[in-house]
Amino acid sequence: MKQSSLELADLEPYHVDLLFDQPSIKRLCLKIRYYYRGELLSYLEWLHAAGDLTFDPSMLRQGRLSRRPVPELAKQFISGLAVTLRASTCKSHGFLLRRFSEWMSEQAIDLPLLDRRQIVRWFAWLQAQGLGPAGRCNAIMLVRSYLRWLYDAGRLQRPADLLIRPTDLPKRPKYLPRPISPEADRQLQARLAASTCRYQQGLLLMRNTGLRIGELVSLELDCIRSDLRGNSFLKVPLGKLYNERLVPLDAPTLALIHKLQRIGRSKRRWLLLSPEGCRTVTQRYRIALREACEGIDINGRMTTHRLRHTYATSLLCGGMSLVGVMRLLGHHSYHTTLRYAAITQTTIGREYFEALTNIETRYQQHLQTPSALEPDPMRMLSDLARWIQNRIAHDLGHERAARLLTKRLKRIETELEPLMPRRE
Repeated sequence: MKQSSLELADLEPYHVDLLFDQPSIKRLCLKIRYYYRGELLSYLEWLHAAGDLTFDPSMLRQGRLSRRPVPELAKQFISGLAVTLRASTCKSHGFLLRRFSEWMSEQAIDLPLLDRRQIVRWFAWLQAQGLGPAGRCNAIMLVRSYLRWLYDAGRLQRPADLLIRPTDLPKRPKYLPRPISPEADRQLQARLAASTCRYQQGLLLMRNTGLRIGELVSLELDCIRSDLRGNSFLKVPLGKLYNERLVPLDAPTLALIHKLQRIGRSKRRWLLLSPEGCRTVTQRYRIALREACEGIDINGRMTTHRLRHTYATSLLCGGMSLVGVMRLLGHHSYHTTLRYAAITQTTIGREYFEALTNIETRYQQHLQTPSALEPDPMRMLSDLARWIQNRIAHDLGHERAARLLTKRLKRIETELEPLMPRRE
């Protein structure tokens, strides 16, 4: 999980297969592999009972360690994706297509004759396996791409888009970020700052920079960069979205990093090491966070990722723009960062109503002059489009409709421009 930058909430059943396909595990005898698998499933069942997993791992008790290999056609399909995808992604695709092939074999389905009714039964089977909406959606989209490739190659009688329709994709739940309250945040930061535990000091660094837990573990010893003005930045390594970024550092956070650099061996690769001198593991941070949160009134279960949510929310409430927060968090799309707007209504609402007031004031000023007796349609269209953009940030539920309306206004503006009188 640490190597793949996975959180418990992202764990899916096929990740267990990925683990036991590792060369170091496959070299073990079958009896030992069965023992390790049983111990792992017992742990996953305990996590499921605690509400930390989105699927029921008891279904994996029926699985076998000796599975069929990935079909040859699926291997050819995945080899074409290997140019642009990570090796780990291609490997997970292979497991999903292998499970799809095993299901068809158990149902005695001939791949070239695959029809809609059989695909619908596969949808029901996916849900019965305990996969969440995101996991089912990923599996369905992958199989649809695979069937499209087979149809183009003449290996399938029916088009893939007739077998799998857009309405078959389960709706992904939209979870809101879960920052902790400002009072709990202040108490937790004070405890972490006063602690001598290197794991809790790492958690404080995570809170002050918005790092993911995998990025915190992978921080290198030489992780500070400076610009020509003397400002210091934290160089965040390649993480979940496979990108690097620089995060500005204030004086206390910079001092904390210097303190962590002095702990342990001077010649080492990683910033944070365990007391034994090894690279730290994510589980130690979770234990340290649970100990630091004892006695603090925190709504819901506290996780390390909530520190990242709290970091982003505090910046937005302080007046930072969504684009700036998006860059600090390392998001590829502003849609991900826009989720924070739903929980910072004070800041977003203030900006929204200030924009409406500015628009109204502008028109009142124009109406006071003789030249404003004749309205300017082009300016009105431009102001209306800007108002709609502000509405998107205020109400995410109408985002798609607002985008379509903005495009329509742009077309009207283009068609209206030749009809406007030329200004001398």
